Amino acid sequence: MYARAKAAHKAAAQAARDKRAVAEEEAAAEYFVLLRTVLGALRQMWAQFDAALIVVGLGTLGLALGAAALVYARAQQQPLERLSTQAARPLVGGAVAGALVARALRPLLLANGVSHATSLEATGAGAALGAAAGLCAGLWGETTRAVAHDSSAHAAVPLLGAAAVGAVLHCLAFLSNSFTVNEDSAVLFALQTLVLAAGGVAAQAAVKDGAQGMAGRRALACAAALAALSRMLALSTVCREEQLPQCTPTFYGSAGASVSPLWLAAANALMVWLVPLGVKRVLRRSRSDRAVVARLWVGIGMRASMGLAAAYWLLDAVDAHAAAQAPGQPDWADVRVVLARLAAGVALGGGVVAWHASPLCVDVSLDGSTADTGAAPRRAVVLGFGNAFGAAHVLFVSAVFCVLFLVQQPAGGVALSLTLAALLLGAELFDALRDALPPAAAPRLLPAQAVMMSQLAFLGFFVTGHQFTLASIQWNVAFVGVREMHLAICGVLVALNTLAPFVLAALCAPLPVLWNESLAAPALHRDPARYLARVSGAAALYAAYHLLVALSAAACAAHFRRHLMVWKIFAPRFMFAVPVTLVAATAALFVAVGFAVVHVLRVALSVGGVQSLVARRFAQR
Repeated sequence: MYARAKAAHKAAAQAARDKRAVAEEEAAAEYFVLLRTVLGALRQMWAQFDAALIVVGLGTLGLALGAAALVYARAQQQPLERLSTQAARPLVGGAVAGALVARALRPLLLANGVSHATSLEATGAGAALGAAAGLCAGLWGETTRAVAHDSSAHAAVPLLGAAAVGAVLHCLAFLSNSFTVNEDSAVLFALQTLVLAAGGVAAQAAVKDGAQGMAGRRALACAAALAALSRMLALSTVCREEQLPQCTPTFYGSAGASVSPLWLAAANALMVWLVPLGVKRVLRRSRSDRAVVARLWVGIGMRASMGLAAAYWLLDAVDAHAAAQAPGQPDWADVRVVLARLAAGVALGGGVVAWHASPLCVDVSLDGSTADTGAAPRRAVVLGFGNAFGAAHVLFVSAVFCVLFLVQQPAGGVALSLTLAALLLGAELFDALRDALPPAAAPRLLPAQAVMMSQLAFLGFFVTGHQFTLASIQWNVAFVGVREMHLAICGVLVALNTLAPFVLAALCAPLPVLWNESLAAPALHRDPARYLARVSGAAALYAAYHLLVALSAAACAAHFRRHLMVWKIFAPRFMFAVPVTLVAATAALFVAVGFAVVHVLRVALSVGGVQSLVARRFAQR
């Protein structure tokens, strides 16, 4: 085509004067056809956006968010089995109907140029949208029971308002590329605003007399400690390219470093002593630390697993330092592989497996004497009775934490340890607020606590050396414990390193219901299914926050799809929102609730297990 146009132009230049005008028009026509063809080819190579699939995706995310909110609302009043029964048939029916409708509409959309989806894509998108719509319809079924009005319930309004404002600001940040780039600062601001609001509510209760005043003062101390801890966490940073030069990276110890120095590896080794000490201190308040499983795991197993992981990263820093000084020297690669595998084995075999095989985190102490006739009878005291559920779940979280600690670089290990401390401190804060506020206000604290845990997860993501960019992925952790490249294993290691704070916070999602819950909790023994539904509702709230953020990121990426910075800022943020939301929801609903909480409650309902423990102690005496 170009040759024809060039020949036509040459012929027009050589044509006689009376025929030159016609020849020039013919050459112009040849060039016009050429340019239109080239433009069409370039547009095919340019990004093509399917408007129909974008709308379906946004609708699916919005309906999933509504379903998570409905699970929380309905779980406060109905057992989980009933909710599942009501939602199962509409979910399946909606998926089938959505797939059929999508297949029917696809030819029409293709003809009008609205969509270029394949048959499989259209079927999957229609099934997803129909399933989400059916789930919402099934959960919407019955109107929820009205809650009696109580003026004392307004005590939690400032805290709920701060949580709502923080969540909205987090979502609105994606409307601006500058706020999206500085999301770490926005999350820290929203989190500290919520902690400040919690401190204000606690301060109002602290001036009262009696138990409420003591609980208010305890909550005020927890809020102050959490505010200081969040600022300490924010000292660890990895800067995006767009944040420079205002941002100073500190994750690797200095601005120009790309590997961890020896002093950071030593600080990571310090966590081997501090983290188990903190977990033991949290359990000591209810005397749950006296249980055999707590003494063995927290005192020995957890320290051993974290110690092996810290030794791995210390040797890694030694190797990196030696390679920089004298390349070609022998390294500790084989020893590091053994250390990493032992650390993972102790965490999974000695932690998770032992936790699953052991009873609740309780122990029995015997008082009295059996000497002669007339002596006082023996009395059995169950230690850890007041926090049996929460303590047992914390042991499970601590075992998984050891695995996540292994795949973090030294600064990331320190940051992840402080994130765990912040999550447990948040559980204590809201538990104290429930004791300090009137009974009618206590149930309203759950949404604010879910928002705080979600924001702590995002803050933990940033302070463990990550940003929502592909360049910040720490690929070197892919070889922790392996000698050569294994696609599946290396991919899992990188995913655990990147998503560790979200997994850790998701596993803590049931704590708002389980924390400081007595073994004789009336709600559990009266209706176990409804109690499990309450725990599922708390996990659904955690998932709902991530769905809300994902929906906002997707909507803003769709709106700015022709923006100059779409592939630099908006699209990567949406790309990361997908695995973050999937992992957070899966870990909260299926691992934390479906696996850990179900096991804890099953053991708790087995009264014979506690009775046999008491009987064995009597027999030993």
